[in-house]
Amino acid sequence: MIISHRHRFIFVHLGRTGGRSLTTALADHCGPDDVITPVRGHHAGQNHHGYQRHFSARQIRKKVGENIWNDYYKFTFERNPWEKIVSRYWEYAGRKNRKAYKRLWETIAGQPLGFPHWFRMKVWQGRLLGLGHIRLPVHFGDYTQNGRVIVDFIGRNENRHQHLALLSDRLGIRIRDNQRIGADSHRVRRPYTELFDDWMQEIVERLFARDLDLLGYRFGRPHPLDPLVYENGAQTFTPSRAARAMAA
Repeated sequence: MIISHRHRFIFVHLGRTGGRSLTTALADHCGPDDVITPVRGHHAGQNHHGYQRHFSARQIRKKVGENIWNDYYKFTFERNPWEKIVSRYWEYAGRKNRKAYKRLWETIAGQPLGFPHWFRMKVWQGRLLGLGHIRLPVHFGDYTQNGRVIVDFIGRNENRHQHLALLSDRLGIRIRDNQRIGADSHRVRRPYTELFDDWMQEIVERLFARDLDLLGYRFGRPHPLDPLVYENGAQTFTPSRAARAMAA
């Protein structure tokens, strides 16, 4: 997460969307008064007391106040929900300090939970604790308020290079996002369509319903390529929605 007073922008960092890499790239342009949350092993952060890496847009707005929020350019990046879930799984599988109940299976089987079992564990864990589907990467609420988008730009991880070029033009800086921090945890590359059975698919469709409606991702279909751009709360760049309507 970054609040740049030098260049008057706010970056809202969503999990499993390449945000640590982008934070590191944007930090090269930041001034001494800017807020940068740490990226372990890559950037120590600065002025970040009271801020967290995955603060939502609403939380950031509350911290900086309405004047700065309204005056700065706010952006984030999203990603196909199924691929975000798979990425979250590989984050779990690559973590060495897993909790005891997760290590129990590894002690018995000699390996981490497979993806289908991990997914079910997350769902039932959430249901038993009454907290929803714990840590599945639903982000709709992180850049909206009362269902309304409150950032200016939502880029897509699938078209990252082109969307960063648009942001570079808008912000007046050249964003060189050459690092892929965290990508090495994803060790087995299989199409996500091979990993979700019907029950899992039903959970995803229900849990990510608002994300899917806004962003236009569909299981097994080509990714939409356009960013979502807003001005004064109104969407101003809508080719993806038109394309979806034609395909429906």
